[in-house]
Amino acid sequence: MSRRERLICASLLFAGCVFADDQALWREFGLADTQTIQQGPRTITAYHMKDLTGALAAWQWQRTATDHSCSAAPFCAQNGTRMLISEDNYLLSLAGPAITSVQLGALLKTLPNVRDTSLPAILTFIPRNGLTPNSSRYILGPQSLAAFAPELSGVKPGFNEGAEAQTAQYDLGKNERVQLAIFYYATPEMARLHTLEFKTLRDVHVKRSGVLIALVLGNATDAQANTLLSRIEYEARITWNDVPPPSPIKPMYQLLLNIMYMSIALSVLCLVAGLIYAGMRIYRRRYGSLEAEEAMTTLHLTGD
Repeated sequence: MSRRERLICASLLFAGCVFADDQALWREFGLADTQTIQQGPRTITAYHMKDLTGALAAWQWQRTATDHSCSAAPFCAQNGTRMLISEDNYLLSLAGPAITSVQLGALLKTLPNVRDTSLPAILTFIPRNGLTPNSSRYILGPQSLAAFAPELSGVKPGFNEGAEAQTAQYDLGKNERVQLAIFYYATPEMARLHTLEFKTLRDVHVKRSGVLIALVLGNATDAQANTLLSRIEYEARITWNDVPPPSPIKPMYQLLLNIMYMSIALSVLCLVAGLIYAGMRIYRRRYGSLEAEEAMTTLHLTGD
């Protein structure tokens, strides 16, 4: 075991580090490096992940059943003096006084390579009704699949094709608890092909909805499985980005204004040209330079 690996393992003692298994999960979630920061009485261990999805997956994994939410960040779990926060592409474990959102923002500015990306789309499809607190686990590959949904470890759900999954426990009442796993695929066709493989498993209830595959694991009855699977629905949304055609009123209004401007300009031009011509004739007549053939014959007609 290298010195760096020992440091990682030592920093995970709060979660009960079993290094051989944890190392594979950390690698799958995209752990880049770790560092420990001392801020007065507060000790902060920062786990630098490859992206936000990996940080969120590690945060869900490192939570305990007794953690409760805190207000420092959207993804914040607290248990006594320990806080676990997922923010951007970092997982932060804090021991000591609770941190505020302002202090957290200042801390992130001191960390290298902070990257903010969008949340995984699969989070929007997790049913909230009956969800057991802190039971959600993110699945990004075969290691997390074996750790959080070992019933499915014998299949190839398509992680090499970009598939992601989320598993969670649900309380259906009367001390009935079942596990739900949702797989998210890039296209409905990919989901359809993998549905056929999932249906070959025993004791697994399967439902496909668009790009989602929902599975109820364990010894759930048909009624229990149908109750939970009925909460999974995929609704496709299309965003049209074409620019709408402009209103015809504005071009017509601009055309009328241009006609008016052109008419005024031509009228002024004609008036100026007429005044210049008249001035030239008056000047030439007064100073004798007007030729005879150019002279104007005036008839002095009277009424006599």
